[in-house]
Amino acid sequence: MAEGFDEIEAVAVWDILRRAGAEVKSVSMTGEKTVVGAHNVAVVSDVLYESVKSDDVEGFYILPGGVEGTKNLFMNDDFKMNLLNHYNQGRYVGAIGEAPSILGELDMLNGKNVTAQPAYMNFLQGATYTGLPVEIQDNVITGRGAGDSFKFAIGIVSMLKGKDAADKVSKELLLIMG
Repeated sequence: MAEGFDEIEAVAVWDILRRAGAEVKSVSMTGEKTVVGAHNVAVVSDVLYESVKSDDVEGFYILPGGVEGTKNLFMNDDFKMNLLNHYNQGRYVGAIGEAPSILGELDMLNGKNVTAQPAYMNFLQGATYTGLPVEIQDNVITGRGAGDSFKFAIGIVSMLKGKDAADKVSKELLLIMG
């Protein structure tokens, strides 16, 4: 999380992943554990970015959007290098809202169907923008925005734990996927 992240796109995703039994670590990019989101909601992260070794990230890098949060993530060259290295190793990368633009700028979306906030469709270099709530292509999942956060999270659960686990969590949330 960087200052200005979209709170729903972050917290809803962590919550659903934890309900599915996934280990989730929220990471602050600010040097402080408390990060203020786009709507002035302060969230306490689990760890600071400085303490995370990129090799220790086995599963996903998940990027919440938010206009300022996305800009702040994009300005961090060390983070972008680690994200790109993670992706190039065939590991999972997810981004929602404005954040898929970071993946586009790093050439991670070439030849993929992706989604994002419609205003950011021109930043998805090499991709086909679908405008759908969620797109999963290879080791990349993208989400359109805050209103699609549950579907985005369920997509991540399906990638990590399979369709049965995703269906179970969906039913527990009374979420109708379609």
